Amino acid sequence: MYFGVLPYKYHIIPPYIVTLFIVLLIFVNSRMGNQFFAMDTKGETITFETKNVGFLAFLDPKPNKIDLPKYKLIRYEYNNGVISKDLIFYINSKKNPSNLTKVKFRLAYISNRNINNILSELDKIVQSNYHVKDKVEVAI
Repeated sequence: MYFGVLPYKYHIIPPYIVTLFIVLLIFVNSRMGNQFFAMDTKGETITFETKNVGFLAFLDPKPNKIDLPKYKLIRYEYNNGVISKDLIFYINSKKNPSNLTKVKFRLAYISNRNINNILSELDKIVQSNYHVKDKVEVAI
């Protein structure tokens, strides 16, 4: 591939450096996250989906998708790193001994405006769950 792309007068760069650079670009692109997202918070459920599109879609072909009732969302965390942005959901689950399931999504390609919209919607859901939880009384 290297010999066919560059003319012979530019062969001062060794082929292994070009190969290493291409592998590094593919690795960084795969670690940054998914390029497409869809979120739906209407009704009683939350649907959040991310998937890869483009020429590197073969690295992670299956979409990450979660569909859960709003009352199961306990909290969330948003981590804004140098290379990647992560959104972590903490969900109430009876399957784990700690009753908590953690689901992680990478959102590096999503704009800050869209991320702010996502976080504001999630804030509303978590606050409403917190207020409903406080008002529920347990009958003895």
